[in-house]
Amino acid sequence: MQSIFRILLRMSMTGAALLLLAATPVRAQSLGDLVEQLGIQQLARDYLRPGVDAVGYTLNSGYAHTARVDTGFSVWAGAKVVTTFIPDADRTFVAMLPPDLTGLGYPSRMVTATVVGDEGAVLRSSDPSQPEIQLPGGTGLQQALLVMPQLSIGSVLGTEVILRGIPPVTYDPEVGKVSFYGAGLKHELTHYFDTPFALAVVAGMQQFEITDVIDGQGYAGMLLASVDARMLTLFGGVGYEAYRIDVSYDPVPQAGVDPGPVTLEFQRRNLRFSFGGALTLLSLIDLTAEYSFGVQDNLTVGIGLTL
Repeated sequence: MQSIFRILLRMSMTGAALLLLAATPVRAQSLGDLVEQLGIQQLARDYLRPGVDAVGYTLNSGYAHTARVDTGFSVWAGAKVVTTFIPDADRTFVAMLPPDLTGLGYPSRMVTATVVGDEGAVLRSSDPSQPEIQLPGGTGLQQALLVMPQLSIGSVLGTEVILRGIPPVTYDPEVGKVSFYGAGLKHELTHYFDTPFALAVVAGMQQFEITDVIDGQGYAGMLLASVDARMLTLFGGVGYEAYRIDVSYDPVPQAGVDPGPVTLEFQRRNLRFSFGGALTLLSLIDLTAEYSFGVQDNLTVGIGLTL
């Protein structure tokens, strides 16, 4: 996951290259107009989108591994490890170049790498006096990985509280402090009568920050069903999720032009389908696995203690 965020620093170099080429005709414009006219924001948005999706989809995973809510007081303490798989289609995008560059002989569009791709494309003008522009490459990342400590406390009227998160911690000095926290509720709809299966609604929210570059929120809701077969619990559900992630960075000034800070807002809403199982050993230890289908598929495995 960290390599996704380190690559954000390279976005400032992309902006610098575009500004350098177009510095002469646009110096007289306002700094805010400069960024929009050159299309830097849209190029950055398309470049970062697959990485942002991986972050949002990962954080909304693994809230519950059973629809059953125990009666009386109970605590589940453990951790979920979420691996989100990034499809090959997300490794490139079609960069639409602004008129300021096409007017200098550069192509109007170019297929190049996203933040999770490989080598970036090289822009060449039909005018030999214009320099080549190297668009940024990607990390080559195949999947995003996140470990989420989690605590579930129940129950009141068939409802339990889910807490998860990590305090601000620095995994990599180049990335800075990373933190996230979240909370949710699970209410068993079949709590008040006996049925061969359990049905519950699960809802949760997440907040996370990565230094002063990235911050976001995620929201998820799911209708979850499960059935117990001795030590094994099988579950599946359908959910709706949304997330908003803001990426802020400062392009490097070039040729006396400073476009000022740039903030990109990413939003996504989509359905999620999940299924999985939980194995309980010695009525104490839970081993869980869950696979989800959505914008990007992912696998969640966990281990925890029921107290």
